[in-house]
Amino acid sequence: MKTLAAYTDLRVLSLACLGASSLFGKVNKPEAVEISDLGLRLLPIAAGEFRMGDDRVAVTVKPYEGERKVRFTKPFLIGETEVTQKAWESIMGFNPSNFKGPLLPVEQVDWKQATDFCQKLTMRESKAGRLPAGKVYRLPSEAEWEYAALAGSTTIYFFGNNPRPLKAFAWHNLDADGRTHKVGLKQPNKWGLRDIYGNVREWCLDGYSPRPKGSLVDPVIGPQNPDKVNRGGSYDSCPECCKTSRRTSYGPGYQSSDIGFRLVLGHPLKAAAP
Repeated sequence: MKTLAAYTDLRVLSLACLGASSLFGKVNKPEAVEISDLGLRLLPIAAGEFRMGDDRVAVTVKPYEGERKVRFTKPFLIGETEVTQKAWESIMGFNPSNFKGPLLPVEQVDWKQATDFCQKLTMRESKAGRLPAGKVYRLPSEAEWEYAALAGSTTIYFFGNNPRPLKAFAWHNLDADGRTHKVGLKQPNKWGLRDIYGNVREWCLDGYSPRPKGSLVDPVIGPQNPDKVNRGGSYDSCPECCKTSRRTSYGPGYQSSDIGFRLVLGHPLKAAAP
C-alpha cells in the first residue's frame, strides 16, 4: 500500500489533468484552437503542478538542470506540432528554411524572429476579433514546454526511461536521414503533442541561467540572458540529447537548419530580447 508521502511525491499532480475546480464541481474543459488558414492547432493544457528537471545529473549541472517544483496558476494552449513553413511564410512573407516544404517545420529562425512571428500573429488575430481576452501568442516558457512534453509522466521521456521506443515518437539521428520531416507523422504523447522530441529544437522564452532554488510559480528563468534556451533535440540529436529535461542554448542571431519553435496561446510572460 502506498503512503500519503508516496502519492504527494508524484512528479505531476492529478490537478494538472483535472483542474482545481474539478474537486468541487464540473469543469469547463477548454477547447483546442484551430488557425485554419495556417494549418495550426493548439491543444489545451490545464493549470497544475509538476517537478521540472532531473537531479540525476552532475553536481555542476544541477543549478541549471536540477529538479524544481513548479506551479502554473493559469491554463494555456500549446501547438500540437512545431510551426510549419506554410504558417511562417503566411505571416512573415518569406521562408528562411534549408529543407523546403510547406508541412516541414520552419527552421533557420533565430529567437528574435520566432518572437516576431508570435507578435504579428497576435496582432492579426486581435484585429480579426479571434484573440481571447488577455491572451497572446508567444513562445512557451521552459516550464510550460517540459510540463506539456511530459504529459503527466514522471519518467525521463514521456514514454518511459528507456530510449529504445524513441523512433516511434521522434525524428532523430537514428532515423531522420539527416533532415527534417513533415510535422505530425510520429506518435503523440498522452496530451496529443507530436514531435516534442526531435525534428527541430524548439526555442523557449527563457535565458540559459541557473534556476532559482525552491518552488517556482509561472516561471520564466533568466529572461535578461541573451543566450536563449531551446528544448527537445532535433533530427541530428542522439537519444540522450532528446531527454525531456535536457537544456541547450544559443546566443543572439543564431540560426540553424535544426532549430524552430512551437506556439503557445496564453497569458503574457515577459522575456527580454537579446
